[in-house]
Amino acid sequence: MEERHFWVGTYTGAMGGGQGVYRLRRGPDGALERPEPAAVTTSPSYLAVHPGGGVLYAVNERAEGAVVAYAVDGGRGLREIGVRPVPAGPCHLTVTPGGGLLLAASYDAGAVSAVRLGPDGAFTGDPSVYQGHGRGPRADRQEGPHAHATAVAPDGTVLAADLGADVVRAYRIAADGGALEPVSEIRLPAGCGPRHLVVHPGGPVHVLTELAGTVITLRPGSGHADLRITAEAPATAGPVPAGSQSAAIKLGADGRHLYTSMRGADVVTTHRILPGGAGTEPVDDVPSGGEWPRDLHVDGEWLHVANQYSGLVAAFRIGADGVPVPAGPPVEVPSPACIVPA
Repeated sequence: MEERHFWVGTYTGAMGGGQGVYRLRRGPDGALERPEPAAVTTSPSYLAVHPGGGVLYAVNERAEGAVVAYAVDGGRGLREIGVRPVPAGPCHLTVTPGGGLLLAASYDAGAVSAVRLGPDGAFTGDPSVYQGHGRGPRADRQEGPHAHATAVAPDGTVLAADLGADVVRAYRIAADGGALEPVSEIRLPAGCGPRHLVVHPGGPVHVLTELAGTVITLRPGSGHADLRITAEAPATAGPVPAGSQSAAIKLGADGRHLYTSMRGADVVTTHRILPGGAGTEPVDDVPSGGEWPRDLHVDGEWLHVANQYSGLVAAFRIGADGVPVPAGPPVEVPSPACIVPA
């Protein structure tokens, strides 16, 4: 097995003890090594990598929101090459498959931004901003729109989960490749609070709800702007303590499983994807290796967990049954919030 490297985004200042972006190595034996600081910046709580691998993007999750682009120098260092302002509280990033757009979801502002990228991955022009609207029944969390994540479907539709309004919004990428065009809104159960979502290569969309603690499966009709709910299943195999909050959802490399994390319960759950993408079924919960598992990264037969409150990144090896098994001791990373491959 070859060594692997990862970028880890953290919370900084009043939000956590990190300094910015860190570089983490997993050795040939599977052991994680102490990370090295790679870029000092404010709360880069979510990261994304350009398809060419030469540029890393980070949010600055703060009131004066921003997205930052870094050139990856020599596979190890990061050199800032651009910053663009985005609405308050950016918390998620997606790069479109062709590398033409960076999509940022801003939780506090309830907006999605699209930033055009050049062939080299650098920013070109200013962001286009798409403001959400609506609210949900949970007055403490759904007083207004809270865009939380985006994903791109196989037909090119951009899907955005809005935790505050209980909807998934669908956008079409404009013909010039530099803007989004609103197409439809898919209403989800009231009060569920959709947080993150993944699109299975076979077509179904799986949405993790933060407030209801469920995985909602939707199937496309005429396309991914026309989604219909087909199933809803628990986000964990067993009961969880009051106040627990779903966090991350990632597809397994085998296409037959997906993984979610639950903060508070501090578990990672393996889900079986039912035949034909009809829904999901929770199989097993395993301790996350720390407290408040905010993010997951699946790397083939490996799974890594960013445990925000305990300051630990844990490594697991995924078994033949799809269930992850701890692989060595976690490594200390201050306030880890996101993991992506380097």
